[in-house]
Amino acid sequence: MSAFLTDKAAAMGRRIRGVRTVEPAPGRGPYDATVYQTTHLTGGAATGADPRTSAVNRFGQNWDVPNVFVCGSALFPQNSAYNPTGTVGAMAYWAAEAIRDRYARAPGPLLPA
Repeated sequence: MSAFLTDKAAAMGRRIRGVRTVEPAPGRGPYDATVYQTTHLTGGAATGADPRTSAVNRFGQNWDVPNVFVCGSALFPQNSAYNPTGTVGAMAYWAAEAIRDRYARAPGPLLPA
């Protein structure tokens, strides 16, 4: 899954004019979080469209407990190799907007499971 998404993101980046991209390096084996890899820790509550394969929906809302929202790098399946702060901030704003504009007015799942 990671290799697929990395390839798709790299292809999109190459199509944007004026953007410098860094070509992804292929994995050298299974992902292993026990070895020191980065200080930008991520993962644990992966985002997805299917509650059978993810912990939260695209708004960071827990599939099983709709009043629990995750806002942070736990939403990523693994580290992207760069500081995730900007993306974490953007995702927090995305979740906050959904909570304010949708969830607060009608508490419950924001997306069907």
